[in-house]
Amino acid sequence: MIPDEAVEAAARALDPQTMGSGGALAEKFKEETRKEVRRILEAAAPHLMAAAWEEGRLDGYADAQRGFDTAMNPYEAPDA
Repeated sequence: MIPDEAVEAAARALDPQTMGSGGALAEKFKEETRKEVRRILEAAAPHLMAAAWEEGRLDGYADAQRGFDTAMNPYEAPDA
């Protein structure tokens, strides 16, 4: 699940003019922007999580010298 705060921050980065405006019509456009951003973040999330997990695994391995090298990345699809 993508946190609402992440969606809002990404929506503001994508379209600061729409996200900063007011009024009923602007609210409709804001909601559409949030929906679009949520779809984008949901599509990207598995890839971001896999990369973050791998980076953390490598950092942990460097710190511990052993033990993390056989851990399977739960965010990466296994090869079939």
